[in-house]
Amino acid sequence: MKHYRNLFNSIKVQIIFYICLLTTIPLLFVCIVEYYSSKNAIEQRVIEQLTSIADLKKRELNNWLEERLTDTSVIARNKVLAAASTSLLQQRRRFDSVSQLIKSETAGINYKRVLENLHALKQFYKHYNVISIIDGANGEIVLSTYPDIVGKTVKYFNKYIDTLEQKEVDVRDVYTSELTDQNCMTYFCPVCLTDPFTLESSDVIIGVILLDVDVKNSIEPLIRNWPGMGNTGETLLVRKEENNIVYLNNLRHKEDAGLKLVCNINSTPDIPSILSASGEEGIKESMDYRNVSVLSAYRYIPTLNWGLVAKQDLTEAFAPVEQLKMRIIVLILVCTTVVIAIGISLTNRITQPILQLAEGAKAIGSGNLDHRISITSQNEVGALAKEFNQMATKLKESYSNLEQKVEERTAQLLRAERLAAVGELAAEVAHEINNPLGGLGNFASMLENEPENTQQTKKYAALILEGLKRVEIIVKRLLTFSRPYSLQMSDKNINSIINNSIKFIEYRIEPCHITIKKDLNETIPYVYIDADNISQVLINIMVNALESMPDGGTLTIKTDTCKEHDSCVTVYIADTGCGIREELKDKIFKPFFTTKNKEGEKGLGMGLAISKRIIEDHHGKINVESEIGKGTTFSVCIPCRKG
Repeated sequence: MKHYRNLFNSIKVQIIFYICLLTTIPLLFVCIVEYYSSKNAIEQRVIEQLTSIADLKKRELNNWLEERLTDTSVIARNKVLAAASTSLLQQRRRFDSVSQLIKSETAGINYKRVLENLHALKQFYKHYNVISIIDGANGEIVLSTYPDIVGKTVKYFNKYIDTLEQKEVDVRDVYTSELTDQNCMTYFCPVCLTDPFTLESSDVIIGVILLDVDVKNSIEPLIRNWPGMGNTGETLLVRKEENNIVYLNNLRHKEDAGLKLVCNINSTPDIPSILSASGEEGIKESMDYRNVSVLSAYRYIPTLNWGLVAKQDLTEAFAPVEQLKMRIIVLILVCTTVVIAIGISLTNRITQPILQLAEGAKAIGSGNLDHRISITSQNEVGALAKEFNQMATKLKESYSNLEQKVEERTAQLLRAERLAAVGELAAEVAHEINNPLGGLGNFASMLENEPENTQQTKKYAALILEGLKRVEIIVKRLLTFSRPYSLQMSDKNINSIINNSIKFIEYRIEPCHITIKKDLNETIPYVYIDADNISQVLINIMVNALESMPDGGTLTIKTDTCKEHDSCVTVYIADTGCGIREELKDKIFKPFFTTKNKEGEKGLGMGLAISKRIIEDHHGKINVESEIGKGTTFSVCIPCRKG
């Protein structure tokens, strides 16, 4: 989150962001308004198209049904056919079978003449695939354009007779014929008893003319003509049978569905089929018999109580809406990309000079006063760059003058520091030498007053020699600290040097009741050192440690690889002595500083200053940690290789 916040602090990012904001928001607003407006228009057009198809199919289907009823009525009023059929049916009753009737010379002629009339009707009315005449007494098929069924009995004939007693013509709804095994509709009209000479007919029904319509070859081509319904649209016919919905025609997505696809009203998702078969009309989105989301326009066919549903999958019906959405998204992306590109180009022209100014300020801040800004534009940024270059020129001039003054002041300070150092050194040396010299003066005065006292002369002479040695030691230490010297470097085992150094102080350890503990790591590498000087450093530190433990204690010496640098070895020298006060830690490495004979404390003098110098000449470090009353630990870090 912090990274993104810092990123937004960039002027470039801010400019691009606000440019995108100012252009994208109006664009989004216009696109959203246009999208929903176009979406509503497209959806309304799809609904109107589907509604028009449903209305068209309903109108065509009603017209077709009415035409078939009209055809049947025309056939029913054909007196010649009625008279010929009357004679044929009466003749049939004089024979045991239809085959005997056909073989009869007189009756056979009449049979063929009536059959020719039926074929002529079938040829004229092309929608009927089978035309038959049945006996009204027993339902036997006496005559048919489909000879395979002649002589067979129609089980439904009583219902035909009952219906025709009330109507001139009627139609049997779609069913599967037990004779032809086809899904068909049957239009039927009566054969009334008709005088063959006068052509006068009575109300007595002696037979029935059946006109079978094959649903697959007549109704289905009519309703399966799907203009403008795409790849998923279809029109289906349904009827309601008790609690079931029966699909009457073969479907686009289920070819063998006619009269075989039956769905329970309480479980089917095809709500439009239920509504249309129940006499309702409308349009709605729902699921179909496949459990696929569809848009359905449903209509009611009152002639046969059918439901008609024209439907199309939602994904296809509203595909133009999705295409519109994708076009708008692409438009927004393209426009946003163009805006961002323009924003980047514009911000580069604005921010690049600012970045050059920032780089220039950084360069001058790092000491490069010769750096100049190469911006030639005539706008405000160009004016700022010009002023910046003039400022840099003036700053260089001021810096040159300042350097000269600094050099002069530095030389003066160096001279003053040298004088101060000489004065401080003189004061320290005077302080260190003053005590021995004072003693020597007193001893000399006593010898002068009593020159004849031989015993006293020897005593004072010895003291004078001791004092002179003291002065000599002080002078030697001073010379050692101040004069240059050369190191004799070589690879050495620091553990061996520690063991050798301990031998030089062993004579002081036992009388002081001090215990030495050694923890020397045998795996540490060799160090690149001057062995004599490093030994002097270790002896100085150990002597100071011994002097800090007058009442005894423990001196611990440990070696290990450095915690901070693998290329170094660290020597730890720890005591359990009196410790060093915090305010004295920064002073113990100064020349001539000592705590001896001050407030009863012991340890630390000129040797630590020399030790620090030796370690620094080896490119190492010497540190001290101490706590009053608990002891002091010196750590000496020495490089393993030259450098």
